[in-house]
Amino acid sequence: MIWLSYAVLTLAAVTLLIWPVIRNAKTTAQETEADQSVYRAQLDEVERDLSHGILTDAEAETARVEIKRRLLAASRRSGPSDDKNAPAIRMFAVTAIAVTVPFGALAIYLSIGTPGLPAAGSEDRRAEALANPDMADFDILIEDLADRLRQDPDSSEGWVLLARSYRQVNRLEESASAYRRALAIGATNVETYTEFADTLTALNNGTVTPEAADIFRAVLRTNRDEPRSRFYLGLAEAQAGNVANAIAIWRDLTADAPADAPWLAMVRDQMGQVAMASNIMPMTVTPRHPLDGEAVPSPAIAAPLQQGVIPEADEEDFRPDVSALAGRFSGDELVMIQEMVGGLEARLEFGPEDYDGWMQLGRSYGVLGDTEKSANAYRQATQLRQQAIEPRILLADLLLKTVSPSASIPDEVSALSEEILKLDDNNPDGLFIAGLSAASVGDITGARTHWTRLLDILPAGDSARTAVLRRLEELPD
Repeated sequence: MIWLSYAVLTLAAVTLLIWPVIRNAKTTAQETEADQSVYRAQLDEVERDLSHGILTDAEAETARVEIKRRLLAASRRSGPSDDKNAPAIRMFAVTAIAVTVPFGALAIYLSIGTPGLPAAGSEDRRAEALANPDMADFDILIEDLADRLRQDPDSSEGWVLLARSYRQVNRLEESASAYRRALAIGATNVETYTEFADTLTALNNGTVTPEAADIFRAVLRTNRDEPRSRFYLGLAEAQAGNVANAIAIWRDLTADAPADAPWLAMVRDQMGQVAMASNIMPMTVTPRHPLDGEAVPSPAIAAPLQQGVIPEADEEDFRPDVSALAGRFSGDELVMIQEMVGGLEARLEFGPEDYDGWMQLGRSYGVLGDTEKSANAYRQATQLRQQAIEPRILLADLLLKTVSPSASIPDEVSALSEEILKLDDNNPDGLFIAGLSAASVGDITGARTHWTRLLDILPAGDSARTAVLRRLEELPD
């Protein structure tokens, strides 16, 4: 029976080797046509992303050039070969493979193999697999590998292979455990860490856990361009409600991506869905790498990462809540951030007036997710500088993020837009917010007036024009 199995496997191997050789020109032409269809679809997708404001004109043109280059290359590959000797050459290759592979393998096996040695592992599992060949061949290989690792538990490469195998058959808990074991005994390369964090995310139904986010950040400190870590950290921001941060991270990722990256369409689609759900135009968000702006950079990968203890908040002692940063920093780093922000707040409360300090505090509490304290800091800054536009814009933007797209614009936001336009009647942010406020109360004429003025101010190539035009089109007649 075992020799019959070997014969079947050998026949399969020979078939796989011969198949590419005996494919005729028609098959090649069909593949070329399929490639061309894919590239044409990619060109259509670029146009859709451009019209939706996901791509800038420059980004779209770069993508078009690259895709058209690949389309041209695919066209050049089409057309049958004119070599009259091709059939004879293919026949010779087929014969050589059909004879050499099986007999060569047999000769090698008889010279160095041990045909009489019993098979390792569970005979019952092997017998069951032979009786049900569609069922458990891969499972047997996994269990054999697990058996060998029980005998040699210090093989980090073996544990990584076992973790990947478990992931392949969707045994996620066992995969995560195997990755932990591999990392604990020295498999500290970027790929293994990334796969481990990816598995943790899958194990939690797509939610990027604090542990996974911590690992992804550590990966980026070793390899800043690693795409999976950048995508998942954007997803973590979206899941935490920080939609603008998510879009900023994904815009940065897509800007760096090759035109033929297999994941590019998925990232753009995810970004578009999140942006539409939150009524945010991606082109209005500045691209940002996940590591940019870290208050306290932590080390790159060196050892298995541990989740730090989150320090307690204490309002009376000026110790803010830093739980929003859990998973991004170690416990010691969170304490340091807490002391920095709390110390700044205490100094501003009891020290001399400091406009820049209140602006910094507003941004800090924005990162910590404390909207109320961030807004209060910006209000203090506006009181200190009556002619300052920036704190009013930041305050209005912060307040707008607290309301759903269908809710009315808060009165304070409307008042802020009026103050901004009094200080500068051509301020783009003031005009945009004023249009939002007018549309919110049914003042269609006012909204159209403000947004039309904004279009007159924005440069011809400004990507924000797409968002403004869309809002104008959505206004009722």
